[in-house]
Amino acid sequence: MALLPPCSETFKRTLLRATATARAKGRTHPGPQDLLIALIEDEDASPVMQACGIDLTRLRRDVETAGATDPTTGLGHLLQLAFNEAQLSERAVVTGADMLVELFAEPVGRFLSAQGATRYDALVYLSHGIAKGAPADVEADRSAVPDLEVVLLNDPYTPAEFVVFVLENVFGMSRERATAIVFATHARKRGSCGIFPRAEAVALREKIQNLAAARQHPLRCVLLAAHAAPDQDRPLPN
Repeated sequence: MALLPPCSETFKRTLLRATATARAKGRTHPGPQDLLIALIEDEDASPVMQACGIDLTRLRRDVETAGATDPTTGLGHLLQLAFNEAQLSERAVVTGADMLVELFAEPVGRFLSAQGATRYDALVYLSHGIAKGAPADVEADRSAVPDLEVVLLNDPYTPAEFVVFVLENVFGMSRERATAIVFATHARKRGSCGIFPRAEAVALREKIQNLAAARQHPLRCVLLAAHAAPDQDRPLPN
């Protein structure tokens, strides 16, 4: 019997609920639909669902009405996928939120997408606390300063390779400089891409956010006021 990866205490209780539901219906192992119903009451997953605009009452009704139509071979592969993602995020245990993210890519994810929710919505909320449809904090966009600093915010889900791609293609940076900014962003939780005139900075941020959304990565870029910044603070092209 395969050992479960390390799980949070909250998620362990969720797994027990899913198992009890499956056994009450005559099944030995819980399936993805049992787990999705159990996650509705999970302390970590439930707020994410609500932030994605999911009506939890409707979700429960839809899943229970459909019955166990997905293959029920256990949840081992999903748990391993979630644990792998947790390790990449430098976390030691799997939570219900981790499992919810994995379920978006499974057939059972159709119940979530039926309400307009996406994996991207979940990742943006988990990374930055921004609920679906909520306006992001545009920070210095409200100020009158002529120059703005373009700053990337660290998150545990966007691959470093994608951030390097953005820096190379949006700012024309060399791979060496782009990699250095990626490391700085990870270490300091934010990394500067340089200082630009307001209109140019706004356009750069828009391009970055569009690229990230198209690739379903929660990378976020903000603009901060810059006062009399020297030219050397701006990234240089190759």
